[in-house]
Amino acid sequence: MNIIEASNIKYVYPDKTLGVKNFSLDIQEFERLVLLGSNGSGKSTLLKIFAGLVKPTSGDIKIFEKRVNRDNYPYFRKNIGFLFQNSDDFLFNPTVEDELLYTPLQLGFSTEEAKNLILENSNYFGIKKLYEKPPFRLSGGEKKRVALACVLQLNPRLLILDEPTSNIDGKTRKKIIDFLKEYEGTMIISTHEIDFVKKISNKVVLLSPEKEILKIGGIELLEDKNYLEDAEIL
Repeated sequence: MNIIEASNIKYVYPDKTLGVKNFSLDIQEFERLVLLGSNGSGKSTLLKIFAGLVKPTSGDIKIFEKRVNRDNYPYFRKNIGFLFQNSDDFLFNPTVEDELLYTPLQLGFSTEEAKNLILENSNYFGIKKLYEKPPFRLSGGEKKRVALACVLQLNPRLLILDEPTSNIDGKTRKKIIDFLKEYEGTMIISTHEIDFVKKISNKVVLLSPEKEILKIGGIELLEDKNYLEDAEIL
């Protein structure tokens, strides 16, 4: 099945800034797709549209063959994990443990069930020792690991990551890459790091500075310097 069906998407922000235009793409289940483009090419805007967080100004989109509307938000929330580029936009609870427990408790899990649920990811990402700390006291790498553990709580069918390897230490970067190599669901990632794309992707959507699709292809697209230059990646 198609996880995402996007047809002629355009998004304009309230201040009239263009986010993306002329975007059409089907994303199939289990694809590992990377949006590759320079800063300001529309990557983050597209990810928010794919997650159902914003509706396009024009065009049509279906997520899991469902329309983006209020009735479908609970389904999206359970089945989509979204990692924001800036972890501070995501972390808002008093402690790391509260942060990890927040979504399961909101979705009706008991406290005991929620604590058992968060344990595996807490151990994997090495954050159990951070439980009592407030998120704003964490390093950039620690924040990223906590945020990723949060979005993975319910083993989402669709994982959307916005610049997951930006502003983090080498140890955290390796941990994230190792996890993504093993992840078995559908994955959409935005980045401008070519080496990262080669490690985890099987499909590349190259975006132009004009905020539209420049080229779609496999990993071999990363060897085409002309396209990379046009996308202002090189």
